[in-house]
Amino acid sequence: MLSNTCAMTLAQKSDRILAQTRGLSGTTPNATQLIEELRSALEAYRQENATLTDEIELLRSTVTDCNIEIEQLRKERDEARRMACLQSCMGDDEPREWSPEDFAKQHGWDCFQQEETK
Repeated sequence: MLSNTCAMTLAQKSDRILAQTRGLSGTTPNATQLIEELRSALEAYRQENATLTDEIELLRSTVTDCNIEIEQLRKERDEARRMACLQSCMGDDEPREWSPEDFAKQHGWDCFQQEETK
């Protein structure tokens, strides 16, 4: 996944930076302290990245669940509309002048269209 790739890239970059800074610790009096601050900051970024990655995955899962529910509700709605259209054509004992498809078209419904064209 893209987010996992980003996390790995961040981890690899931070490891490389830390390795390069180890040789600097004796060159300046504050170098060791600066290196430790860098390590702490990088670790905080790693943890934040991991948290954000988990949140992104949860949101993706939620969106997927919502899309499944939307599709199911759309199918149920279309079935209810088809039933309404069919009932509109059934008179007491006299035939109606319109077809179920005409009734749907009059109401702007696409419930009789094939699934592939929606």
